Amino acid sequence: MYGEMHLSRRELRSCMDLGKALTSELDQNRLFGTILKKLSELIPADIWSLLLVERERNELVFKLSVDLNIEEVKDVRIGMGQGIAGQVALTQVPMVVDDVKTCKYFNDQIDRMSGKVTKSVMCVPLIFGSQTVGVIEAINPYKTNKKALSLLMFVADYAAIAVENTRRYHYIQSLANKDNLTGLYNTRYLYNRLNELFEASKVSGEPMGLIFMDLDNFKKVVDAHGHLNGSQAIQEVAHTIRDCLSEPSFAVSYGGDEFVIVLPRHDKKATIQKAEQIRTLMDKTVYLSNKGINARLSASFGVASYPEDATNITRLLSVADKAMFSIKDRGKNAVGTLF
Repeated sequence: MYGEMHLSRRELRSCMDLGKALTSELDQNRLFGTILKKLSELIPADIWSLLLVERERNELVFKLSVDLNIEEVKDVRIGMGQGIAGQVALTQVPMVVDDVKTCKYFNDQIDRMSGKVTKSVMCVPLIFGSQTVGVIEAINPYKTNKKALSLLMFVADYAAIAVENTRRYHYIQSLANKDNLTGLYNTRYLYNRLNELFEASKVSGEPMGLIFMDLDNFKKVVDAHGHLNGSQAIQEVAHTIRDCLSEPSFAVSYGGDEFVIVLPRHDKKATIQKAEQIRTLMDKTVYLSNKGINARLSASFGVASYPEDATNITRLLSVADKAMFSIKDRGKNAVGTLF
């Protein structure tokens, strides 16, 4: 295939060197940056974008872009078959469009959001095995000839392998940091991440909030409905917590029916508000409804913040834990602080 592409020796060497670099890189951010940086050097264009398939929803999402503000498009979801990128992802066939006005698949959503003007597009799929893992798209490439497409396809083959390698690596890494029952982070991750966040907060001066959360009277649920239903209830509570969080905040299954929630860049007031949000959503949620049980659950929440309540990790956890137990003693199903 590539023998018909008439690439120069220098171009072939550049592609081979890039391929080696890509397939040995396991850091996603560095990988994505390397892909687009090298492509922009090999094939100049106004905008380069890398979109990957989000498997849970089978949609394309922007992961990195050159000369396009990624913050403007990070929440854009492109369905399979939608727009040029979606069509390429669906059919696994590269597409070169010299004039988007003549292309029935072109969608100007990104132009409207970014203020850019798309005139031409070159887009190729990233295919691993038989699955599409993403697409690489050039907006207004300076050249749309067969040679430019050949170069892009050559790089795309290596990029697909590299993207899948990093996905599998990070999946295996995540297994070591996740709780098997809830899918939340485990205590190993909690302590490692807290150390990093504390150091970052010391440098930036930004606050950090922490919530200790314990389900109320959960033993009664287990006694009444059994351990399997109890485990499902904990899974559903974990889902409630996740619904209230956005990155970089995260939740941890601390053991049994206890959870820890870490909130970077949250002062005490914001942390109390977040705890109250979770508590309120729990009050509104019916648990185990698919089992016909319709259980109502509540929790006690203890809040602590850095640097207001503590200046080290051990103290921060201790203050939040004591605040939670004080709520237990005072009647449960509430949010409290020690100070």
